[in-house]
Amino acid sequence: MEALIKIHGNLATAVILFNLILGVWGLIKYFRRDTVDGNYAGGLALSPILGAVQMLLGLVLIVNGLGGAARLVHFLYGVLVVINVPAAFAFTRGRDDRGMLLIYGAVLLFTSACGVRAFISVHAGGI
Repeated sequence: MEALIKIHGNLATAVILFNLILGVWGLIKYFRRDTVDGNYAGGLALSPILGAVQMLLGLVLIVNGLGGAARLVHFLYGVLVVINVPAAFAFTRGRDDRGMLLIYGAVLLFTSACGVRAFISVHAGGI
């Protein structure tokens, strides 16, 4: 189980960095007057998948009695990591114009911040 805890922590870092990179990439594309292309859309699709894998690992840890340090806010931010991009996609009705890059960039930066906050809520004992 120690290995699973380590994987969960490392994946948390990957989720945070992946969303941060996608957010910055989206903003750069926006300021370059680009649109959502296949490469960026693929990254958008991966974001909630990575979050869902992270969530499943967390649930396995909880079932095995190893989620004692996690607070309710940890779960809230974890859920936000998974639903932010699909919610933005639903809100924008799947449009892929330049303005969507600004929305996705902001949502992904927020998603990265949610991941950081979830991480802090366990490791620093924050609320």
